[in-house]
Amino acid sequence: MWFRRLLLSYLPVFFIVTMILFVVFFQTLNEQNRREAIKANEFLAQQVIHFMDTSLRDIDYRVVREILTNADVKRFFSRNGVDVYANIQSLKVIDDLKFSYPIIDSIYFVRFSDGFVFGDSSRTAGVFQDEPFIDGYAASGTTAKWTGERSFKGYSLSESESVITLVKEAPYNMSSKQGYFVVNVSLAKLQEMVGRMYNPDITFVNIIDGAGRNLLGEESGGSAGERPGAVLSSFTSPYTGWEISSGPVDKNGMKLALTFYNVWVVLAFAAAAFGILWVIYITKRNYKPIQQIVSLIETYAVKGKGPDRPEEGEFGFIQNTLENLMSETKQFQQKYREKLILQKKYHFHQVLEGSAQLGEQEWISELRGYDLDVEGKTAAVYVMEIDSYTAFTEAYNQRDQSLLKFTLYSIIHETAKNSGAAVWAEWTTDCRVSFILWVDSEGEAAGQSLEIVDACREWIEQNVRFNITAGQGGTAETLEELRQSYELANHCLQFKAVLGANRIITVQDTVRPQQEMQEYFKTIDMLSQSLRLADPEWKPQLCAFIGQMRDSLLPRKEIESLISFFIHHLEGELMELSKEYRSCWREAQDGLQRLEKRWDTVDELQEECIRIFEAMTGQMNQLRDSHSSKALIMDIRSFIEENYSNSELSLEFLSSRFELNAKYLSKMFKEEFGENFVDFLIGLRISSAKKLLLETQKPMQAISSEVGYYNYNSFNRAFKNVVGLSPRDFRKQLGIGG
Repeated sequence: MWFRRLLLSYLPVFFIVTMILFVVFFQTLNEQNRREAIKANEFLAQQVIHFMDTSLRDIDYRVVREILTNADVKRFFSRNGVDVYANIQSLKVIDDLKFSYPIIDSIYFVRFSDGFVFGDSSRTAGVFQDEPFIDGYAASGTTAKWTGERSFKGYSLSESESVITLVKEAPYNMSSKQGYFVVNVSLAKLQEMVGRMYNPDITFVNIIDGAGRNLLGEESGGSAGERPGAVLSSFTSPYTGWEISSGPVDKNGMKLALTFYNVWVVLAFAAAAFGILWVIYITKRNYKPIQQIVSLIETYAVKGKGPDRPEEGEFGFIQNTLENLMSETKQFQQKYREKLILQKKYHFHQVLEGSAQLGEQEWISELRGYDLDVEGKTAAVYVMEIDSYTAFTEAYNQRDQSLLKFTLYSIIHETAKNSGAAVWAEWTTDCRVSFILWVDSEGEAAGQSLEIVDACREWIEQNVRFNITAGQGGTAETLEELRQSYELANHCLQFKAVLGANRIITVQDTVRPQQEMQEYFKTIDMLSQSLRLADPEWKPQLCAFIGQMRDSLLPRKEIESLISFFIHHLEGELMELSKEYRSCWREAQDGLQRLEKRWDTVDELQEECIRIFEAMTGQMNQLRDSHSSKALIMDIRSFIEENYSNSELSLEFLSSRFELNAKYLSKMFKEEFGENFVDFLIGLRISSAKKLLLETQKPMQAISSEVGYYNYNSFNRAFKNVVGLSPRDFRKQLGIGG
């Protein structure tokens, strides 16, 4: 289809040129032919560059992808010994590459940890034929993607092959190298494939590598007795840097013979005939690279040419393939951007924590790579923390937390941008975002940056349901000063505990007064003693303890140390008490441990401690009250056991006797003995009556009076309810049994 289009598109040009040939001087015709030859050779050279770069770039991309994503390749290079399974999987990768790219001559892996060589070469470095090349490559530190022409010999008995080589480090683009991934492309196969793109009897093509060698051989065009003519086109590959040149072959002195045609009419007809043949030839030659491209795409494309594929033409097929390629490229770019975000965050941590060793120029270059223009600006580091983060995580689900954090991150950038400042912000912990702020050096840099951060704080306070506290570092001109500023900002945030939340804490705010540590220990001892005795004075003493921390402007770490010492000291005091009191302390201790990571300020700490200690002292007071009540209820029981025969014995009688409320006495009795007073009294009287019925012959009325019942009917009813028999029947039954 495209062949016919090219043929028909050239015919009008041919007729026009034929008409002009009859009226234009021979030199004009000669010049026209020369220009056409230049265009043809330029096109051919461009096609050769495109074909060669595409083939080599595909191999390069495939190797990089295998290194980055293939777990088997990673496992091979990370081992330091023989791993048969890893070798088999790596061999599959090698075979797949060689099958996908026929121009590959050989592939082998070099592992640094044990010098192991795997692939199309000797297996150990001692008999490794390509060792000089690898050593030279490692020593040269070259950045060229492909080597020039070189000789490769896989085994000592094999013949040398001319190849060009691609060497990739594993892991890819990392400072620590584990080995090399080496691919050798056969020059003979490359020459064969390039040779299909042109007629060597008419045109020559040269590919000159970095060392000046012709990769297509010394004579890449013409046969015996023919020599290359002048170079008409020359291009440099943007990928490999090699030079590709082409021109016509001077065949049998044709150029000289044409010079002697001086009859212009003959030349005109000859030119017309030659023009027809030339158009057909040029059409075929121009179509041949396109045909090869389509064939190559059909070979590797997922959508191959089949009987069900619509007749869309060569360009339609190329367009669809390119669209698929662009779609895959976009996906790759998206993954690359995601990786760049993680890499940028990791680098931010390294720089501020001092683990990355960078010079000032490298640092400036790195910032330019992140589109940060900081020339002539002064930097300061701020660390911003979400207040009451535990409550924040409990109030919002994971999705809402991420959204609110992104809002904070965006506000920092937007406010800095509107103020003409540059900013680099990253989340350094779950609740803290750290950022470097660059402002103009003109004026007060610290004041400018402080205004920007305060504007962020006010916006968050007014528009969302959480607050933030920021620690300010000092201004910085150098990378080392920047790291010191980061440490200072984190240090300032330590004083949030005593200075309060929802504010910006500067270095001036953290100037601390002198305070003797003995005062803290004295307060801790007094507070522990009061809590041990459940003395109400513990509450003002706790407030005084927290007040000492606030007045001394203690940072959070020192407060945590004091609280830890206080808990340890209090535990020692309370562990001397009985088991019940130690149980109260265990519950309070669990609450204090949960409180350890929840409090933000000393006010919150004081409030939670009061709540915990109020519960503990309340339980201790209840225990003390229960102990005194237990002694009293035992006295009451003893009194009942001694006076159960008193018919006037009742709750009212006991209430008056022991000066207790009757209902309270009944409740205490039930809780202590598991039964109420009336049932307990009836039980005592019936047990005594049974003994009298068994051991004596006293009349029923006498027994009834003796156990506390003046009314025999009441005694009879109570006895029958408990025993199931009347007193008389009970005595008879016992008598029969005897």
